[in-house]
Amino acid sequence: MAGLSGGVNQSANAAIKDKEGLNTTTWYTANGNDTPIISLRSTDGPTMYMHSINIDKYKDLVVHYTVKNETGTTQPVELFLTLPMFNNSQIPASLTFDPSRADQLTVSTKDNTGGGTFNTLYSYEPGAYQLNRDDSKSMLAVLAAPQLGEAGNLLNNASLSVSVPLKLIKDYDFNSSIPSAVPAAGVADQLYYPPLFKDFQSRAIWVKPYKSPLVSDFISANYDSLVGVDKYNGIVKLLKDNTGENSLKYTIPIEEPDHSKATVDAITPTNEPGQYTVTYTYDGVTKSVTATTTDKSYIDAHDFMVNYRSDWKAEQFAGITTLKDSNGNSVTPVSSNVTVTIKDSQGNSVNDVNTNNAGAVYDVTYKSNGASKTIKVTVGQNSPTPTPVVPNNDNHSSTNTTTPTAPTTNSTSGSTTTTKPAIPNNTAKKGAAVYATKKIYLYRQATFKKVQRIATYPKGKRVNRPMFVVTDYARSKGGTLRYKVRDVNHHSKTAGKVGYITANNKYVVPVYYASMPKNKKVTIISKKGVNAYRNVNLTKKVKHYKKGAHLKVKKIVKHNLTSRYVLSNGDYMTGNKKLVIQGNY
Repeated sequence: MAGLSGGVNQSANAAIKDKEGLNTTTWYTANGNDTPIISLRSTDGPTMYMHSINIDKYKDLVVHYTVKNETGTTQPVELFLTLPMFNNSQIPASLTFDPSRADQLTVSTKDNTGGGTFNTLYSYEPGAYQLNRDDSKSMLAVLAAPQLGEAGNLLNNASLSVSVPLKLIKDYDFNSSIPSAVPAAGVADQLYYPPLFKDFQSRAIWVKPYKSPLVSDFISANYDSLVGVDKYNGIVKLLKDNTGENSLKYTIPIEEPDHSKATVDAITPTNEPGQYTVTYTYDGVTKSVTATTTDKSYIDAHDFMVNYRSDWKAEQFAGITTLKDSNGNSVTPVSSNVTVTIKDSQGNSVNDVNTNNAGAVYDVTYKSNGASKTIKVTVGQNSPTPTPVVPNNDNHSSTNTTTPTAPTTNSTSGSTTTTKPAIPNNTAKKGAAVYATKKIYLYRQATFKKVQRIATYPKGKRVNRPMFVVTDYARSKGGTLRYKVRDVNHHSKTAGKVGYITANNKYVVPVYYASMPKNKKVTIISKKGVNAYRNVNLTKKVKHYKKGAHLKVKKIVKHNLTSRYVLSNGDYMTGNKKLVIQGNY
């Protein structure tokens, strides 16, 4: 394509002045959005513009070109959209036409009846034009006159447009300090006027694709190292855009050496002991890697409350929901395998939680081998007159007009003792998981007020219902029962939040089944499928079942605060309602 660099010479500038009214625009879109991410217009003049694109952020690239003749006369035009072009023939091109998205390729003319014919889908190789569509060739010229040197005629007020979907051939990590050495795909529009190659205007965009963040799987010594000093080890490189100018307009990314500029969204254990999914986000792009720990110890725990003047030693492990030893086997927490350290609200180390100190809050850290977890333990209030039980029939209101019932009293030798009101039988137990079947809110206090809402949870499909762990109970000023919960929606912005939700079973129900299906069949509804295991604690995986699989079950068993279905072959499978559903679904 001789003469491209001439797009900035004096004759080209004259051509633009003489041909005022021949308006062209070249632009890129991505992610199915019509908003341009790069664009050049006639008013930009003859120019070459280099732009880098993070193709992890901007997917499904489409290049668009339009020209409209508003000169008042018919204009002879030879139009080239060159895909790909690059300034060093030894460097492979980075973008080309994507035949898998050929339905997105459009060519249209308007008000050009009797004007030139524009042929589509040329492939170009040195010395030859292939006039027929051939998706197997890389496409250099799209929309050209029938032969090189022949101009098509664009009538006055006529317009021509083309959109071409692109695919990536090669990305680049921009280690080169010379921008011109970075492989790029160029999209150039060249408008030629007779005599051939004498006067023309040219605009070109050179696209330099890159990927960021670059990530890879990694190994860490133990869980504490993984969530601490090693948590960014999955990031290989961060690249960010940087704009500069020389004789050409260009943007080229530079490396961000501080990997903490990326956020660690989640570190979530997988079904394999000692294996975790680590999710990072940087510049609007989210990627996950797998981290494996040499020591497979793991602890998960939640905040909880101890009763006033209760026995702390008897309750010290109540917050632990999961404990695995160095081999990844589930074990029961006892003093021999878990070390407990405690700090009071002033940060001072203490030996025990003082349950005589009503309302006190302590930081309690559980540690087992290379894994630790810190939670908060609150001492309950000394309440001589407990709040009585009333029916729970409100979800969102801040008041309750039901008249409380009187507490039960026992009289012995003239003395009166007050009995703490009972929790209804259908209430989820402390430490159990629940999810919302309708829209609910998370509040700071047990008496619900709009101004104290922490988060909103819209009604969602079964597999996406928001999930919580019940850490305690409370009652509103009107006596309505509430759950104190911790948000365990790991990939949500609300993950880890603590507050109060309704305990009304019209809105919130247990996550785990407690009964057998009538036809003794369950259906897998999890998009990722469900595993079956040899053991009730879901260790020793034996098989994976895909979404939609129908399985026979012979009984349901409890395991801690969860449930397992026992398959007809004796294997165990989760009873989680977000993963399986009773019956043929």
